[in-house]
Amino acid sequence: MGAAPTIAEGLFTFRIGGSERVGVDLALEFKRRGYQVVCFAFHDSDGPMRAQLEASGIRCLDMNYDRFRGVFGRLLYLWKFWRMLRKERISALHVHHTAALILCGIPSWLARINRVVMTEHAIKWGERVQNRAPARYYCRYASDITVVEPTQADYFRTVLGVPADKVHCVTNAVRLASRTPECVSGMRQKLRITAEVFAFFYVGRLDPIKDLSTLLDAFAALPPELSRRSRLYLVGEGTDRARLEGKRDALQLGERAIFLGARNDVSEVLLAADAFVMSSISEGLPMVLLEAMAAGVPCVATAVGGIPGLLGSDRGLSVPAQDSAALAAAMASIARSPELRARLVENAMENLRKNHAVDAIVDRYLELLGLPLRFAESRTVA
Repeated sequence: MGAAPTIAEGLFTFRIGGSERVGVDLALEFKRRGYQVVCFAFHDSDGPMRAQLEASGIRCLDMNYDRFRGVFGRLLYLWKFWRMLRKERISALHVHHTAALILCGIPSWLARINRVVMTEHAIKWGERVQNRAPARYYCRYASDITVVEPTQADYFRTVLGVPADKVHCVTNAVRLASRTPECVSGMRQKLRITAEVFAFFYVGRLDPIKDLSTLLDAFAALPPELSRRSRLYLVGEGTDRARLEGKRDALQLGERAIFLGARNDVSEVLLAADAFVMSSISEGLPMVLLEAMAAGVPCVATAVGGIPGLLGSDRGLSVPAQDSAALAAAMASIARSPELRARLVENAMENLRKNHAVDAIVDRYLELLGLPLRFAESRTVA
């Protein structure tokens, strides 16, 4: 039997994030389908995602571009990347975000990697005028480009001029969690959340693009009868943490707004939530929103990117971005009505089963990578 082809999965970082979660899940699924898989991060050498991958038997490489400086540093990195592709005998490469093609496009072409698939999660980088020319140029090195929601496909086709047959909308996938009363009670006990508390959760980077200042303002504006029994838990780390902690103190929220830091057990932590809230200014199709839905948590989020489509048809509540009053009203509605929460969860679960099934989406990626859906089934005896 021939050796299994090797797929390289290139993450943005090894830290916890939406695109990183997608990449890790795909790597694990590729391995489960019988392929050899190696992972690396363009902007990290270590982190919780690397630990998870290695614990699952996936080898991780150190391809951190941030250690290379200047023009000659860029050239040295491109050579190192080409050498990695050749040494590891990579058959197909999957990376995340358009900017990654600047670092892997030319080396992949020189190494004759015929299938290089790039997944874009949010087009913010490419929307900047100064980035459009490099984005347009380096997209030629991708054999296919996938986006997580339809409006992003229009951007690649009309603004960057990528051929229509090269751009595909492949939504994010998620596995449904087992939400039992025992699991919920156990996680709430671990986080010291008592039964009478209504727990709002946010999970993600503490970054200005997430506009968590608006979330803190909305939480502070909840009516007194709700604010007394509500808590806001923010899971994640980022450059905005110190400023946000200062704002929490200025709003006199005290221990009602709790920063839990980065966690590598997000799917379990979400079981402790009564509601999930996002206040982002810009998003693609947030993986963590899908994870919250999969955990049976009703969701409130800003109507940006692919979120309106995800929350439409009574699957969640969406509000305008940067509108703390509207966000506070939606949070109050969801906290007051068990019937509303149950209906949103039921509708969201139905949509996940229909449109975000893991196996179908992994099949699509393997098709784009030019590989059989299961390697074991394609083996033949010489």
